[in-house]
Amino acid sequence: MAEQITAAQVKQQLSALGYTIPDFMIDAYICKLDGISQCLEAAGYDECDLILIKVYAVTLMAVTAFSQRIKSQSAPSGASRSFDYSGDIKNMRNALLALDKFGCTGSLPIDVGSSVGFFAVVGGC
Repeated sequence: MAEQITAAQVKQQLSALGYTIPDFMIDAYICKLDGISQCLEAAGYDECDLILIKVYAVTLMAVTAFSQRIKSQSAPSGASRSFDYSGDIKNMRNALLALDKFGCTGSLPIDVGSSVGFFAVVGGC
């Protein structure tokens, strides 16, 4: 089975997306992966898919728990910081679902919300 992913790897991914999550939370999310390790191992995923599945799963657990993301910062003292609360994480969730064909990550606390559809009924004479 693939080597355990590290908090540093997850932090790189989160940073690339503009999120800062406390180290102890990242460690706890990585710990949650232990609960699905048997499923991942039994599924026979290759090394690359395992790394992606694990990093996406931890990233999604973190960003769906913390919806605030730093959008911009400035400083030399006109100090300013703006946040984005609506990042599109559904694409990452879809990538995870495409990689995890056996559904091992289905039990993890990942909530990207539901898609809202529009259904119109038009009556005629």
